[in-house]
Amino acid sequence: MIKWKTWQRVLCGSVLSAMLFSTWTSSAKAYNTILSESYSRIDSSPIYEGSRKGEVRGSEYVDLSVFYAMRAAGLSDLSRYITLPELPETAPKKTGPAKRRASSMPVLAPPEDQVLHTVKVTATGYTAGYESTGKKPGHPQYGITYSGVKVKRDKNTLSTIAADPDVFPLGSILYIPGYGYGIVADIGSAIKGRKIDLYFATTKQVFQEWGKKDVEVQVIKQGSGKCTEQMLRTFGNAIETYRFLPSSVLEEAI
Repeated sequence: MIKWKTWQRVLCGSVLSAMLFSTWTSSAKAYNTILSESYSRIDSSPIYEGSRKGEVRGSEYVDLSVFYAMRAAGLSDLSRYITLPELPETAPKKTGPAKRRASSMPVLAPPEDQVLHTVKVTATGYTAGYESTGKKPGHPQYGITYSGVKVKRDKNTLSTIAADPDVFPLGSILYIPGYGYGIVADIGSAIKGRKIDLYFATTKQVFQEWGKKDVEVQVIKQGSGKCTEQMLRTFGNAIETYRFLPSSVLEEAI
């Protein structure tokens, strides 16, 4: 066995240290370049909290570089010591319709010259569920009104409601204080005379938001006996744009 003198050990140690430092420096720079290029393709979210896009904090840089230099020198297997952070998935592109503006404005009551007449009614709430219609999800007519359109509740545009067609024919548009604009699209065996049924998505909303009230509704359009999906879209878009139904839209519908 060869006996190493002190000065020989120091010399060999210095040479090995210089080789390791040189390998570590070049390897670390190469690795950091690759890492930065990869991270720069990510969206604006930083990989680590407090860092800018494409930037690795000092502690992560040193750890990764040391391990990489050790592997290059054949002293260890990098895969045993480190697992590279997974790149966050980029947000999928929006392919659907644009989201409605975050802060929606409440609808406005119709101008006085648009109101044909005012009627005091008893207004209740109903849903598309079994408790109101006797139909369950999966039934071919679940959520379909008497007129054939789907039930709809949108306080910012237009909702479907039920009424006695002898009082409010299908297609009539009413402004109900506290509920918004409603179009008569449905009927009901218990809805006779001056009664209307307002659609809500859930029974919880029926009880919390409405219940049973006596209100004075304003009739702004007398229905012709039909209600279609096209009418819902036309009136709904107009209300969303102007926050009420302009006379020009009503005249075209009539």
